[in-house]
Amino acid sequence: MKPCLWIILGCSVAMLGCSHFGYYKYEKPQRAPPEVSAQVRFPNALEGGAQLTGPMMLALKVAMSDFRPPWIKPEKQQDPEDKCLADWRYIDTTVVQAEENLFYVLFTPDLRQCGPGFVVLDAGALYAIDAQGRILAKE
Repeated sequence: MKPCLWIILGCSVAMLGCSHFGYYKYEKPQRAPPEVSAQVRFPNALEGGAQLTGPMMLALKVAMSDFRPPWIKPEKQQDPEDKCLADWRYIDTTVVQAEENLFYVLFTPDLRQCGPGFVVLDAGALYAIDAQGRILAKE
């Protein structure tokens, strides 16, 4: 074989190896069926809604990725408590901008929604994140 073919073959194998480990994967958001989407009426204004700035969104995204990494899925968990804790629907979130470049993000699981008798102590987390998206501290 010619050296050029070996290089192409080597690159192809390397790229297949990367795809095997999931580096290319992007999980697209689920879309509602057209008949459900057709019923949506957008309001003229969004007054009273929570407004997050770009740096706030970055802080929230960083904290979410650390608190619950994307590969942790509720359906893959064995215990009911773990299934509940892995589901973002049961995590209350607070984002506070303390200074121009400092954000606090608090995650508090609300396990009452999971069912009666769910008690998990110290399951939440408080993050201090700077405007560059770096975790400064975590409690």
